[in-house]
Amino acid sequence: MAKIPLPKPIDLQQILSMMYGNGLKAEPGEPVPTGPGSKSLVAVYVDDDDEPIAACAVDYPFTAYAGASLTRIPLGTAEECASTGEFSEIMLGNVHEIMNICSRLLMDSSSPHLRLHALYDDPEALPPEVLSLMEQAPEAVDFNVSFPNYGDGRVSFKALAA
Repeated sequence: MAKIPLPKPIDLQQILSMMYGNGLKAEPGEPVPTGPGSKSLVAVYVDDDDEPIAACAVDYPFTAYAGASLTRIPLGTAEECASTGEFSEIMLGNVHEIMNICSRLLMDSSSPHLRLHALYDDPEALPPEVLSLMEQAPEAVDFNVSFPNYGDGRVSFKALAA
């Protein structure tokens, strides 16, 4: 069975730097909590059979700073959103596109094709299969990402064997 590759810090930094510039930094970090009561969003990636194979969780600060800095939403607004979890449609749309682009980090020449299936922005409404993937995935990597002129957020990638 093919294995889903997980990104290294340099891989994540390079792909995000294409959107945010060279000041962006990605380093190993702590896992992003998911599920009810957490302050996170979860992107789910499926294979060609529509089976969930991988996921990416981002915390509220990642969502706010990534979503805001891409379209130059003021820092104060981003900080408030990071605190409250009340994100604008623009921020959520930006993060959805970032998660779509990050699907490339989960594929190589020997892995199955993956695509973004959904971005769940309500931790209370994660479907059971997504919660199971987040809890049972045998492979995971966690990062801290610094967005220039905004702030830091966390991102976790999890994968099942294909």
